[in-house]
Amino acid sequence: MSKIKELRASIERKIDALEHQALALEAQLTQSKDQAIQRLEQGKQQLRDVVTAVQADLRASKDLADDVKAEAQTKLDHLQVQLALGKAEARDAFEEQREKITKALTEFESLADQKLTGVVLKSGRVWEDLVGRAGALEAEFEALRHGFMAESRQQLTRVEVTKQELLQKLRAYREDLNAKRQTIRARADTFEIDLREGLAQIKTAFRRLFD
Repeated sequence: MSKIKELRASIERKIDALEHQALALEAQLTQSKDQAIQRLEQGKQQLRDVVTAVQADLRASKDLADDVKAEAQTKLDHLQVQLALGKAEARDAFEEQREKITKALTEFESLADQKLTGVVLKSGRVWEDLVGRAGALEAEFEALRHGFMAESRQQLTRVEVTKQELLQKLRAYREDLNAKRQTIRARADTFEIDLREGLAQIKTAFRRLFD
């Protein structure tokens, strides 16, 4: 199992992903569309910075054959290109950009699963950072997607009470998330199921705001 796959399978990273989703949903309810797009752009840049670090570490690695290094660099260069695309302010462009970034990331992770298993990089936590930033960016994409589906942000104004209720639920959910993180190893599987179900209920209510 590659380091990336191992991290994605860990309960700690799964809880991180749930927290990213909750934070992104909360931002969608409290910020304008322009602010939400800017959050997405910041997420893209943060992932680009991590990808740059991965590229540097791979070049410096003495554990990899030159052909594997070259193949990995090609995949990462392609990911960098997708992350460098400009702001997507229309729904079609947004969906296309999300698809391209997801595909490029998946292609690199597939290569890592096949050829980078057991590779230790100089930066130490670079794989953790890659998985974390990728998860945070995907959460921003998912939350913002509902904003593009709405005809106008005025829909949220018409449901101010519901919005406030959702915000309270999200904040309570994150408090519960942090509490359960402290005792995660004792009942990991049960906690993951509980947390996923809790977020799923909130996300369903969130989507209804835009129906």
